Amino acid sequence: MAKQTINIGSSANDGNGSTLRAGGDLINDNFNEIYSYLGDGSNLNGSLFTIVDESSTESSINVGERLAITGGTNLTTTTSGDSINVTLNTTITGLTSVQTETLTNASGNLLVASATNITEFRGDGSSVEGQIKLNCHANSHGQTIKPQPHSASITNTMLLPQGGNSTLVSEIATQTLTNKTIGVGQVTGNTRNATGDGSTVAFTVTNGMTVNNTLVFINGVFQRPTTDYAISGTTLTFGTAPVAADVITIKEL
Repeated sequence: MAKQTINIGSSANDGNGSTLRAGGDLINDNFNEIYSYLGDGSNLNGSLFTIVDESSTESSINVGERLAITGGTNLTTTTSGDSINVTLNTTITGLTSVQTETLTNASGNLLVASATNITEFRGDGSSVEGQIKLNCHANSHGQTIKPQPHSASITNTMLLPQGGNSTLVSEIATQTLTNKTIGVGQVTGNTRNATGDGSTVAFTVTNGMTVNNTLVFINGVFQRPTTDYAISGTTLTFGTAPVAADVITIKEL
């Protein structure tokens, strides 16, 4: 109901205003709406908002001293300590407590401090997974992070890479990897061995077959990033010869 205003006429006692009875009825209507909105129709709800300040030992904050609530469809709050701006564009039923929290730090970063230190982005319960979209600086395009679908039944923890700034490896993108270790057991293909006494850089590839499209492993670890090699026919030549005790394995891909 819109606010109803008593007609007081254009001058005192001009006989054009609302009658005393009609004016009293308008007053009752206005108060009835307020009591229904902020109470049970007969009594106001004295604990509609209970505001707790976590930065002090106070059990509650005097609304008149510490908090200003303004706005029609929006709710804006401002405290005298840390600034808290809240915009509310929805209907909240049964609201009995508002708890304050530090939302940003000195650099302006958004801080989220849940009880479990986990922030969930939920799916729609049907077919759409929870997702996070990171936009470019112009907000004209972005990249979305999303989990495996429900049908995969995957629940796990993924750790981000250690070290300096870098780029995650893609399954389909063309990327150059540096300082990585590949074990011989992780590569499929025919296995050949190379033998030598360690005194020269030339080693003979066993099995008497020409080896092409190969990876060379020394003691089970791919060594090309640190020791260059070349294969010609059945001869394996290193830039620097491995020692005699090294086990040299060739994977023909």
